[in-house]
Amino acid sequence: MIFGLFILFCSFTFTGAKHFNGGTIGWAPIDPYDNSTPVDITITQSYSWTYPYIQCAHNVPITTSGFGRANTNLTCVVDCSTDGGYSTKPIDILTDCTSTSSSLKMMTTERSKNVTLTADAHFYIAYRGSAWVPLNDPAEKGLDWSIVTYIDLRKRSDGFINTPPVAKFVSPQYAIVNKTIQINIPVSDANAGDDVRCRWSKYTTGYRRRKRFDKEEHIKHRSDIYFLSEVASDREFIHTRKKRQGCSTCLSSCPYGCSCGCNGCTSTTCTGTTCTDSGGCSATVATTTIHTTTTTTVAATTTGATTAINTTTTETPGTPKSTSTFPIRQAIDECADICYPNSVPSGTTLSNCTITFTGHKAGVWYAVAIQVEDFISGSSMTPMSSVPVQFLIYVEPQPACSKEPVIIPLDRCLEVQVGVSISFNLSAMNLCNQTVATLTDIAVPSSITGMTHGNLTHSSTNSSIYYMKFTWTPQTNQIGSQQLCTVAYTSENLQSEQYCVTFTVKTSSDTCVTTTTTSTSTTTTSQTTTTTETTTTTSETTTTTSTTTTSETTTTTRMND
Repeated sequence: MIFGLFILFCSFTFTGAKHFNGGTIGWAPIDPYDNSTPVDITITQSYSWTYPYIQCAHNVPITTSGFGRANTNLTCVVDCSTDGGYSTKPIDILTDCTSTSSSLKMMTTERSKNVTLTADAHFYIAYRGSAWVPLNDPAEKGLDWSIVTYIDLRKRSDGFINTPPVAKFVSPQYAIVNKTIQINIPVSDANAGDDVRCRWSKYTTGYRRRKRFDKEEHIKHRSDIYFLSEVASDREFIHTRKKRQGCSTCLSSCPYGCSCGCNGCTSTTCTGTTCTDSGGCSATVATTTIHTTTTTTVAATTTGATTAINTTTTETPGTPKSTSTFPIRQAIDECADICYPNSVPSGTTLSNCTITFTGHKAGVWYAVAIQVEDFISGSSMTPMSSVPVQFLIYVEPQPACSKEPVIIPLDRCLEVQVGVSISFNLSAMNLCNQTVATLTDIAVPSSITGMTHGNLTHSSTNSSIYYMKFTWTPQTNQIGSQQLCTVAYTSENLQSEQYCVTFTVKTSSDTCVTTTTTSTSTTTTSQTTTTTETTTTTSETTTTTSTTTTSETTTTTRMND
């Protein structure tokens, strides 16, 4: 039985070790000018997974065998008292398969859900889990992720609800060893004039104002474990207090909050209903000294990645007054175990939503966590929203051909009509010799809902050209701009620049109207001849004027594609 449980544990450890490749969580108000309450918003989750390790289906990842218990919710993690009722009906993290790549072993999923919240809600939600593929050099296994987005439904200074920026991502990205690359994160913002910026995701400590408490409590954050294990008595530090549960923690001692009727509070300084001393109610002792003596014993037990710390403290009366009724703000953990700069090679930088990266050793995986934020102006320092983008980077050995493929931009009409089907071929060119490297895929990291595509096809007329056929029937709820993003890959995992194309969905049939105008012009030519003699001067001027007049013609051509 024990052996069977061990096998089961190992299988869960294995299934959680390499399936997740990153993602982003965005949101938008359905009507930013809605002044009523409640307010409807759409939350969109997009994730990347290892394929076919995770199967292409609905309700990813629980539809894959072994992941039946992988479902969890997007949980409110900070400012939940102003979450507008979100915590009473949170949405889950399940998404639907949108595209796969067998050659790249990559799958993307997405799902949008509408949520109704009270007006002026503002809070943080997160998808947290484990574990990434072994990351860094030397490789570390079992690292966690925390993807956090900030929702704020309070009116902007210009009078309406903000619409956050949208970020597109491809995961994994591929870099050649010892070659510096630039990874651009395509971002867009529906609010014209907003200043969109990218920054590294970070861990922001929480706080309890003027709270003094010497009982150590575990915070599951790797960077704090070593700090907490050495905390001395009467030290001020940030912590998350566990919920009190009767007398279960008050049997042998009487820490703050214990009922004075518990066994551990018998014969202590605990009076009234509960212990109100932040350091705990100590045993009643007779003393003739004015000095205060504090003895702290710390016992740390480590099992796997979890550390439990037990502290017993005895001190004389006179501890500071409790301030537990003061406001508490939880820590904001945007990156868990992949926070910059420890998650990437030294020298990696981020500027204007472009990452400059150099991998110095082939065969190493890295993870990147970015926050995309919008500001009301270039001088503002207060973000109106924060959208996460997390993805993997793999360092490849030096390829036989280092020429990146190129996606050929579409030259068709990009205005489409609701209910009218369109189809088009998107082509890419392989710049390497076919005997060295071939084009293996055109991946679709960001698709349009309802748009489908066929397999990669080799051109019969040009051996360097490959294409993929796309088909789409726009729907009424897609009126406006819809963006498709693609990336081409060679057999050596060299990737093209990400190519994004934006379609405009309209209700009318007047798509792609082109007007050509020929203007009028007049030309005048003058010729002058002068003859001079000794005795008589004759000046003769001949002027020839010719006028050409062209009438104005306007031609209107309608292209319904």
